[in-house]
Amino acid sequence: MSIAPIGKSALRTQSWTLAIQAFCAAVLAVGALLLPATAHAAPAETLAEAGTAVDAPAVATVEDDALPFKLSLPTEEDRVAWQRPGFRMALGLEYGTLRGLDGAPSGRIFGAILRTGARLDTDWSLLLSFHYASASATGGLAALRFAGTLDPTWHVNEHLELAAGVGFGGLVESSTGRADPYAAQRQTLDVSITYPKASPPVSTCSGLGPAGLLRAGWMQLIGPLASTGIVLEVQGQWTGCVVSVGRTEADTAKALVQRQWWPLAGATLAWMVQWR
Repeated sequence: MSIAPIGKSALRTQSWTLAIQAFCAAVLAVGALLLPATAHAAPAETLAEAGTAVDAPAVATVEDDALPFKLSLPTEEDRVAWQRPGFRMALGLEYGTLRGLDGAPSGRIFGAILRTGARLDTDWSLLLSFHYASASATGGLAALRFAGTLDPTWHVNEHLELAAGVGFGGLVESSTGRADPYAAQRQTLDVSITYPKASPPVSTCSGLGPAGLLRAGWMQLIGPLASTGIVLEVQGQWTGCVVSVGRTEADTAKALVQRQWWPLAGATLAWMVQWR
């Protein structure tokens, strides 16, 4: 049997057929590679188009792991802190009167108070009080008045405190304008003299003597480290006034002086600020 030769036209047709088949195979291969990504995305797109809610994937944020913000509470109340033992210091301004007894001169008081010491326990403090004030009145005192007392203090509650103090107090006068009833006697003195009464008073008084006070204070806390309040004090002192004659005793060579004791009592109102 003989085979007829293939013509040029048949060869050209067969070549185009093979090329088309190869192109289709390549397209199918590329489609197979892209199919997984498309398959995952299609359901979400389809559901979104259909109006079905799709939960977005959870994204971790810093806020998810952070603790909630809260203010710290005080470790202790201010009242409790003030009741604990420790150092105390206070400054204040006082105003009042100092009245002379038994003929001694009087005057108005205006000055400063320094108080320092320690809180011993819940109920008690031991304080030192120092008073520096001017005492003045027309025809009366014209002096610097000073005093220092040791004051055991009872804290009745967180506001009220009561104290009693004892110590020293004194006056320093320079020029008062008062008459000098003992001027003539001063010229003839040959020994020092102490007058039994405060009347009439010597023209100037510089001296020291025992002093005491009673105090009631109402304090208000303004924080863990400070408090403020009003203090009422009743004060008293017995001042030994000394006036130098300007000469000395012939036998002992001691300075000749005139002495006179002045009993003084008064009351003051003070505003205080205290720290611990």
